Amino acid sequence: MRGLQNPQTLAVLAGGLVSALLALWAMRGLPLGGLLLWVAPAPLFTAGLGFGAAAAWFAAGVGTLLVALLAHPVAVAVYATLFALPSALLISLYLRPNGPDISLPVMTLGLYPVVVVLLLSLLLAGQGGLEAVLRQAVSEGAQRMGLALAGGMLDALVRVKAAVIGFWSALMLMANAALAQRFLARRGLALTGNPDLAEARMPGWYLGLLAVAAAAALLIGGTVALSVLLLLLLPFFLMGVASVHRRTRGRGGRIWLLAGFYAALVLFLQILAPALVGLGLYEQWARRAPPPPQT
Repeated sequence: MRGLQNPQTLAVLAGGLVSALLALWAMRGLPLGGLLLWVAPAPLFTAGLGFGAAAAWFAAGVGTLLVALLAHPVAVAVYATLFALPSALLISLYLRPNGPDISLPVMTLGLYPVVVVLLLSLLLAGQGGLEAVLRQAVSEGAQRMGLALAGGMLDALVRVKAAVIGFWSALMLMANAALAQRFLARRGLALTGNPDLAEARMPGWYLGLLAVAAAAALLIGGTVALSVLLLLLLPFFLMGVASVHRRTRGRGGRIWLLAGFYAALVLFLQILAPALVGLGLYEQWARRAPPPPQT
């Protein structure tokens, strides 16, 4: 009982409880559930960014336990996979003993969904594989909306469905982390300053992993291979977006420049996404820091 008298313990416990309640609200189909579901990781990030990695894992465990007590096992798996585990993992990788490191979390935003996709492909092997399950899900979703998808369009949607889910999940986690950091920083409770994604750097072996994934996508094909390649490119896409933010700093009308950039990104994602990946790769390996001044 003494632990419950500690404000830090109470705050971390509340983070797990609020996160679980937001998820359960959506899972029960209650009003605004679709919106609240997307902010379910925010309390977990708040616990971690305010009190450390151990607090993040504790809050994630509390949230998962509550969902397990009140919801179906499938809901538990969804909550743990999409919210609890990645939130605590990202906090642990960011808050390093030698100081915060943004590179590992950004890399994990690409690797974590890859692991999930590969595990799902193994678990669903008895049901025809991940591609068959996604095809059925896309077909049923289109029928419910009264849409008739041609064979080519259905194939295209199935090929990128897993990658799109991973993409939006990564953006959701980043947005919730930023929301939690801003909430804590305004109250002087954040453990670190605001991180800059443009400072992220992938290790050299990551490029080799990308090459292997690209070869597999070209030679083997299929939903799994293409999804793995696209997800591994996600960190460079994020670094490209962060580079745009960095390049607009100090310029007049920056808000309008960024608003126009994001509007164009939504409208022309298929064109701008590869360009941003290329910018991220350039920032990673091609761009060189200016030489030190001569003394």
